[in-house]
Amino acid sequence: MSRVLALLCVTACGTPETPPSTPAEPPDSAATADSGDEVLPPTLPIAVTVTLDGAPIGGATVVQPGAELSWTTDADGAVVVDLDTTIIGRPALTASHPDARVAGDEMRWDSLPEAFEIELVSFDPGDNPLYIWQDSGTPDRFSTTNYCAHCHRSFVDDWWASPHRSATSNVVVQDLYAGVATAWSDAATCASAGGTVRDGLEPGTGATTERCYVGAGTLPDLNEDCGDTESCDGVAEHTGACADCHAPALSGELGGRDLLEADALAHETGIGCDVCHKVESVDLESHAPGVAGRLVVVRPSEESTSLAFGDWAPLTFGPYDDVLNPRMGSVYREHFENGEVCSGCHQYDQAVLVPGASIDSTRWPDGRLPVHSTWDEKQDGPLADVSCNSCHMPPMTETGNGADLGNYIDASDPDIATGWYRPPGDVRRHSWYGPRSPDERMIDLAASLSLEVDAGTDAVEVAVTATNVGPAHALPTGEPLRHMLLVVEATCAGEVLSATGGDVIPDFGGLVAEKGSGEDWSQWDSAAVGDRVRVLGWDGDWYDYTGHGPFGDGSFDAEAKGMPVLAYVGEVEITALNEGVATFDDELPEGDRAWLVRDSGALPAEGDVPADLAGRPGFGFARVMVGPDGARMVPHFLAVDVASDNRLLPSQSHSSAHRFGGCAAEDTEVTARLVYRRLPSELAAERGWELSDLVMQEARWDGGAP
Repeated sequence: MSRVLALLCVTACGTPETPPSTPAEPPDSAATADSGDEVLPPTLPIAVTVTLDGAPIGGATVVQPGAELSWTTDADGAVVVDLDTTIIGRPALTASHPDARVAGDEMRWDSLPEAFEIELVSFDPGDNPLYIWQDSGTPDRFSTTNYCAHCHRSFVDDWWASPHRSATSNVVVQDLYAGVATAWSDAATCASAGGTVRDGLEPGTGATTERCYVGAGTLPDLNEDCGDTESCDGVAEHTGACADCHAPALSGELGGRDLLEADALAHETGIGCDVCHKVESVDLESHAPGVAGRLVVVRPSEESTSLAFGDWAPLTFGPYDDVLNPRMGSVYREHFENGEVCSGCHQYDQAVLVPGASIDSTRWPDGRLPVHSTWDEKQDGPLADVSCNSCHMPPMTETGNGADLGNYIDASDPDIATGWYRPPGDVRRHSWYGPRSPDERMIDLAASLSLEVDAGTDAVEVAVTATNVGPAHALPTGEPLRHMLLVVEATCAGEVLSATGGDVIPDFGGLVAEKGSGEDWSQWDSAAVGDRVRVLGWDGDWYDYTGHGPFGDGSFDAEAKGMPVLAYVGEVEITALNEGVATFDDELPEGDRAWLVRDSGALPAEGDVPADLAGRPGFGFARVMVGPDGARMVPHFLAVDVASDNRLLPSQSHSSAHRFGGCAAEDTEVTARLVYRRLPSELAAERGWELSDLVMQEARWDGGAP
């Protein structure tokens, strides 16, 4: 049996279908001589020569798998290495170079050579559109090396539960793409939501089915020749580049693909293992997202030398320079270690996409709007040297190496097939924990709140400071529909105190309708009994905050930063309606703006269905994108401007001030809660998406506490 086929038999045939209940422990002692009881010295020198395509190559990296040191060849391709005899497993040496797959071989402790030559061979740097993406497998499907899960069991377990795996099948993504509401499955509910039932394509199958078309959508809004009387599914020309990040595992040509092309495997597995590990480099100058722009993908084009490898010679880019398993065809790339690969999709500046709309070149002279700026936020901040992996891919505590066969079979003598044990922290979870990840909710560690209270019988004055204490990027970051709301409440002997002034939650906190001065504040056609009208004052001032990009680099003055300093005046409840004319429970206060809200007034709690919090004492943090018709907090494909962006930058704080009716200090209690919403509540209600408030932090001040 050939050496390659023997290795493949180990990895393809040696794994049981059911893992043991506890991971296998590595051996307690390192290797000694293969025969006899001779104890080797701690290190042994070996002269190594490395060639590339037959010629000595300088600058190649030489590594002993399982050890922590590395060496670099001189101009003659030579270097002397000190082989570490204390490592666990068989001795081996590898060489790596940016233009070649890792190469090397194992040795024997009892017959170590005095000199060792490693021959590297350049790989073809051209991308091959004929390559078919490899199936990652699933936690229950890993029987052969046709699946990444066959060897990388723990990685696939993590990935399967991650947002990367569901990037294509995500209902919110698919609904916004086609302009549909999957939740409204029959004509009656669709009509009640203001939608129309039409024939369209079912995501993941390509089959024609009836769908409820309602609201904004990438396809109907970016294509003028469809969407009015028939769906744009499958016929739209402009696709908004959504698939380039959300469905990258579409085999064939890269870029410009239709998200609805993703069927079966591409739909189910989203951003799979093979896609990321075919990223050869990252073009930080490109504005195009994903596999058509910033992510430079190289799929193998050399014909395979073995039937066991399929049609093409394996080629995989990754964070290690010592992987010898021929099934991988491994090439080291630093962008997997420093997180630069993440910028391929988590950094996106977009031109205006809506037909007939234009950008304000005085605000955006380069003609692009910041949509996703997570990478730049990190690079511009105090934690620029921190890798994305540090938080979103924490170390695995029970896995010795990436090919974690030692957790499932007896791999007490690590080698090429099973991999060598790596130092603690070198193997990282492929979970990509995010703000709402159930196993590790990152929003719980992201922010802090502090209170300063001056309570007296005349007034209760409150200052609340919110600080970004965790992320290396802005808070919140990523999808601009995400936002944070700070809600402040004061009570006196258990009774809620009425606010008498101070900062309020902006409009993106949720409202039904709004009116300005000079309009009739008693006429609300969309109101219901029990709704409230909140009245706000504005003296013409604007918040001069420090935000990302032009919102903090001096390009914009306070007014251009787009956040008016609104102050709480008062509110009334609607007790009756007559053809839209409201009767209130009290006299309507005077002010500059009136917001109709559907809100009981209770403090939002974890898991609550979002109420309309706009206008309540508090504050808010968001990147507010504006559509061609002036609508705010629109999906980014509709955006023609960014009205404001006051999200908290790394280590940045913001303080808001609030005033309530008077109360003796010993009877006063103040509560501040920071609430996270991944979507505007109005948009979620329109599409029938499940949305609940997530409480990030809470601070309390009890004047009667000892």
